[in-house]
Amino acid sequence: MKLTDHLLYIDITQICGIGCSFCMYSDKHKGGINLVLTEKSENNLKGLINHNSVKRISISGEGEPLNNIEAFHKLLDFSHKKNEFEFISSGFLPKELMYQFYIDTNNILLKSKSKCNIRLSSDSYHLEKIKHRSHGLSIDWFIKNPESHLSFSFRSIDTDKEFTRNFLVSEAMKFGYHAKIKEINNLTDEIIINENYIFKIDYKNLVKPKDIENDNFLDLKEYISEIELKTNKKFTLGSINVENNGMDVTIKPDGSVFFYGIENIKLGNLNLDDITWENLEHHVENNKLINNLYRIPFIDLIESMKDNIIINEIIRRNNNPYWVMKELETYPEILKEIASND
Repeated sequence: MKLTDHLLYIDITQICGIGCSFCMYSDKHKGGINLVLTEKSENNLKGLINHNSVKRISISGEGEPLNNIEAFHKLLDFSHKKNEFEFISSGFLPKELMYQFYIDTNNILLKSKSKCNIRLSSDSYHLEKIKHRSHGLSIDWFIKNPESHLSFSFRSIDTDKEFTRNFLVSEAMKFGYHAKIKEINNLTDEIIINENYIFKIDYKNLVKPKDIENDNFLDLKEYISEIELKTNKKFTLGSINVENNGMDVTIKPDGSVFFYGIENIKLGNLNLDDITWENLEHHVENNKLINNLYRIPFIDLIESMKDNIIINEIIRRNNNPYWVMKELETYPEILKEIASND
């Protein structure tokens, strides 16, 4: 199995005051920690970030990453080549602070000529909990700073897409822009500003919806099917590329390293171990569970265990493959069965 174009997720904080009921990390927010960069972790991250095999570095958190801007800017500054960064946030800061955040972030990106896409949560679950909203400001920043190394997109977990669509159109109008929505597929819209500027809107499945039988919610198989239609490729864990998949690595605020969605297997710690893409690839090649999850389509793995009552109930409750894997951490026998699948 050839692995190319890897994703690196860096969770820089567990601190969050928003309090979304569906958050898979809500148990960590009380007394949560920020990522603190040591000399060892800095050396590891510089090697991972500047490797030619990296497709994108996504910086977010088990909380709200704006609570650790210092770490975010350090990570950007580690880049010595043109990298593609992503910053996933609610954008909850007051507009003047958010504007300064964009200026400071862009100035750092200028050094390496890297780019960063700011992805703002744009659904009713997040927006009802934040006072300051930076969506219109972000559109305005992009249009008024055409040479900026920042770009912007939006993300939503609303089953009622009209909420997200209407909200973003109204935010653009507040800054004097004409906006319209173009539906691309069931998981993607575009908001078009003044006929010239296009911003992407990604829709994700709301995990563990309270009303499971609500027809607006996609179940696990429907959600994966939509991902496959969008990417024109069977869904497996890992970075889904046009040809060969890549590794999808996540780093936690305490420095722990995992493959995204396979957090029952710790790969090391940034503060203690030497972490390289070559060592991580060794885990994919030699661990049967990881290898199967990267190699075999997720739906095929599920179908092979369709008579298992436990996994059927987990699938019924969870409409996101990563949440399924999170629950399976407490069922080692099922993970052993996945590992034995040929």
